[in-house]
Amino acid sequence: MHSSVANLPESPEELAKLALKDGDRDTALTLLMETYGEEIYRHCRQVVGDSDVAADVHQTVFVQAYRDLTRFDARASFRTWLYAIARHRCLDALKLRRRRRLRFLLGVTTIDRPDPTPDVRARMVRNAQSAAMDRALERLKPEVRIAVLLRYREDMSFEEMAEVCGERPATLQARVARALPKLRKALEREEESV
Repeated sequence: MHSSVANLPESPEELAKLALKDGDRDTALTLLMETYGEEIYRHCRQVVGDSDVAADVHQTVFVQAYRDLTRFDARASFRTWLYAIARHRCLDALKLRRRRRLRFLLGVTTIDRPDPTPDVRARMVRNAQSAAMDRALERLKPEVRIAVLLRYREDMSFEEMAEVCGERPATLQARVARALPKLRKALEREEESV
């Protein structure tokens, strides 16, 4: 028995492409936000280091995606397309923050973190290690930080990263490779100061 159910798209990505093909941008965007919204926000948060700014960037990413859906090139995946948009908007936010700091002579923005439960030593150690890694990442140039985050926190291949960043995979691989010793040294300095 032949069933049309076998021809139904399986992934939200395929459903979004079908909705877009039918001219239904609202459904396509909804599917993309449900599928990739949290990971795009998390990425923005890690790049810009501030939850409020990350929320603004996250919103801007999906506003731009909605506006540009009709120009989406179906050869790419929606995931890498959204990460490319997020990369550009995060860099814009970082430039704006840098300009504001210079203009108003503001101090460094701290990252909001929930207080760890004081009686759980393992959680405290994890939080301290996570905070140390965040501080080490903040010391990297934005392009380098984005490459490291895409590779290790978003688990992207260098080919996917190339789509996001608009650069060659070998360039990104070299950038990540040069960043790792810097991160290692920064973490060792953090441990020595404790």
